[in-house]
Amino acid sequence: MRSESVPENNPLHILILEDNPIDAELIEEALEEAGIAFISRCVETEEFFLTALGDFSPDLILSDYNLPKINGAQALSLTKEHCPDVPFILVTGAIGEERAIDVLKSGATDYVLKN
Repeated sequence: MRSESVPENNPLHILILEDNPIDAELIEEALEEAGIAFISRCVETEEFFLTALGDFSPDLILSDYNLPKINGAQALSLTKEHCPDVPFILVTGAIGEERAIDVLKSGATDYVLKN
């Protein structure tokens, strides 16, 4: 979790669903380079994702699509059920255009390719 240089004036709480620590770090670095004030929590299972939806109260969710115990579509469904107003963005390298369109139609805010 990044918090050392975050201004105290309401940084975004960003929940990252990602099973690759290097990818999670790259996401955080890209956010820092963009000048976004944030606190992040990275999780990789459905159990920890559900817990974070409740106790971390994210302002934004960034989710990989293919994880061993949950996928992006399932995470989106849980998000819509538990906190429907939170933007949900897929950050993935393993999703085709057709699947991306399906996820957007299901309520994802957007998707970004990992490259």
